Amino acid sequence: MTPHEIEEFVRGKLTEMFGMNFTRGKLVVGHDLGKRPQIHEFDLVSENMDVVGEVKSGRCSRTNYNLALVDCVYLSKIKARTKFMVFTDKRLYQYFKQNSVGVISEDIRAIFVFADAPIQTASAR
Repeated sequence: MTPHEIEEFVRGKLTEMFGMNFTRGKLVVGHDLGKRPQIHEFDLVSENMDVVGEVKSGRCSRTNYNLALVDCVYLSKIKARTKFMVFTDKRLYQYFKQNSVGVISEDIRAIFVFADAPIQTASAR
């Protein structure tokens, strides 16, 4: 699957899980020194913007772990009722859960989604 196809698949699974539609969405994550908004495009944004997430579809590596941490920085900058990181590689999901304790905001949940398995959720802590 291409990254775009993976994101579409994840959107479908999360629509089932949350009972709401998700799209890509640009949200303000802060302001620069000139008070101009800084924008980040999130992979998953609910219609009412209460649920926001990012998808990490790469294999387990230190680089992909670090990229997931960067996504968590962006997630920590927004106001949403539910924030999550979605992983499609089980090893990366498990590595992230074990190593992100105390590093990321406690309101960000880690979720594993795989085509042939049910959705698994857990707190990142």
